[in-house]
Amino acid sequence: MPPTSRRAATTTAHSYDDFPVQTGDLDLRGDNSPPLSAVAPALRRLAVTAADISSYGAVQGEPELLLALAGLFGVSPANVVVTAGGSEALHLALTCVADPGDRILLPRPAFPGFDELALLGGLRLSHYAVPGPVPPARGAVATVVCTPHNPTGVLVRHTEVPTAGRGWLIWDVSHTPLTGEEITDLQASLGDADIVVFSLSKLLRLPGARVGCLVALNTDLIAAITRAKTHLSMSVSRPSQHLAVQVLTAAGTTAELADRHHVLTSQRQQLLAAVDASTAFTADPAASGTHLLVHTNDGTDAYQALRCVGVVGLPGPVFGAPDTAVRLCVAQPPHVIQDAARRVSEL
Repeated sequence: MPPTSRRAATTTAHSYDDFPVQTGDLDLRGDNSPPLSAVAPALRRLAVTAADISSYGAVQGEPELLLALAGLFGVSPANVVVTAGGSEALHLALTCVADPGDRILLPRPAFPGFDELALLGGLRLSHYAVPGPVPPARGAVATVVCTPHNPTGVLVRHTEVPTAGRGWLIWDVSHTPLTGEEITDLQASLGDADIVVFSLSKLLRLPGARVGCLVALNTDLIAAITRAKTHLSMSVSRPSQHLAVQVLTAAGTTAELADRHHVLTSQRQQLLAAVDASTAFTADPAASGTHLLVHTNDGTDAYQALRCVGVVGLPGPVFGAPDTAVRLCVAQPPHVIQDAARRVSEL
């Protein structure tokens, strides 16, 4: 049997099932918050026609969704490409700004797809530490910045990243709440070398719909992205796009997203306070998003230390961190966070 490619053979993938939850455990592996209230009515109203599934649709995206997404980012619909989740947006960005053998600068620890997609594209990887400043590009053709950062919850402002000699800046803002200063800062500072990667999976709690987008002011790049996408997903599921439009534009969605942001902020602070009260752990300075990264003070395995008291997160090595770290997701029912905070504070 012929071998697989070296790139494919060395690709690493994880699932939540790799880190199972037992009866009595508190599941802080990922977002377990309820769907937005607009989702169920939107699904009932969704009239999928034969035309929706008998043609590909526009490669760049359905006009109504392009308009809604453009409004979120303060750009023209011509500057948006709808993608099959944030991962396709990232894949397209890397493919269209870098050639095999080029070097790219990536955060570490980080969402594992950053490294894996770059390696699958034949790129050379350099890393910078988070928390910490984004360093000079040092010859890298592109720099990836994740804000709010997954897994630490650290924020990076656009004005904090020097642009001189930088090359492309790929901003993964998939965990941005789209309320307050985070989004207005991004809207005000986008330049011709900026690329925004975004996932509606996180914002709208629609991971199964697989809808995301890429935003760029550079029209040549948008044209290249659209050409490349023709040979990947072609067009994102039209029913999924119709659903995303209905949820985005529903009368109560903006207020509900603001409420969700308030709840997540409160629950993040609750867990951080519990870590502070503990003698066993410290945490990185999480300021937004849905995650925080917790470290053991004595150098032992953080995932196992919390698992022993029934708090299950994701081990640090999943994100390129040592096993002395564990990621916790704060997007949980309130009683789960309350119980997890109590258990953590007692360690």
